[in-house]
Amino acid sequence: MAIGIAVKRMVLEGAPLVEIAKIARGEKVDLVVMGSYGGRSGSVDKIFFGSTAEKVVRTAGCPVLTVPLSVKAR
Repeated sequence: MAIGIAVKRMVLEGAPLVEIAKIARGEKVDLVVMGSYGGRSGSVDKIFFGSTAEKVVRTAGCPVLTVPLSVKAR
């Protein structure tokens, strides 16, 4: 962890999109970092992001950094 950067990990229950967006807005999060399987599902809609990552990018209310996940991580 970098000095001076606060990191908070949370485990929540519910729909990922709803919970991530709610916490990002309620906790005044500066950046959401999440993995994405984007482009590997075969769907044209998901060429750039997985469906959850794409929706979080649109609704989080803060910057979202998506990190590509390998197929093995599934």
